[in-house]
Amino acid sequence: MTSKHNIIITSKHSNIMSSNNKNIIIRLRVDEATAKAIRTKADSHFNGNLSACIRCATLQYDGEATPSLANSETTALLTAILRQLKKIGTNVNQTAHQINERMKVSPYGLSASDIQPFVLFRKDLSAIWEHLNQIKERL
Repeated sequence: MTSKHNIIITSKHSNIMSSNNKNIIIRLRVDEATAKAIRTKADSHFNGNLSACIRCATLQYDGEATPSLANSETTALLTAILRQLKKIGTNVNQTAHQINERMKVSPYGLSASDIQPFVLFRKDLSAIWEHLNQIKERL
C-alpha cells in the first residue's frame, strides 16, 4: 500500500493590494511517486515553486495526455542549452578569478594565454546560438 501525500499550495497573505493577489489554497491528494514527480518538475522548471508548476500544467493543458514530439525535442534542446550556459558561466568565473589573482601579484603579468579560454567560450556560445536558431525554426 502506497502512502498518500497532501500537497498544499499556499500563498502569502498581505494587507497590501497587489496585482498578484493569489490567496486561494487548493489541497491535492497524490501518492508518493506523483508527489516526487511534481516536486522534481517544480525544482527543475519552476525553481521549486509547486504552485507555478501546477498552474502552468493546468492552464497549458490542451487535451493531450503526453507532450508532442516537437515539445519534447524543444525541451531537450533547451535543457542542453541550459547545461552549456551553466558550464560556460562556471568556466568564465574560474578564469576571471585566476586572472584577478595573477593581476594582484603582477598588474602587468597578463599574457595572451590568459585570454585563450575566452576564445573557447565563444565557440561554446556559437553552439548555443545554433540550438536557439533550431528552436526558433520549430516555433
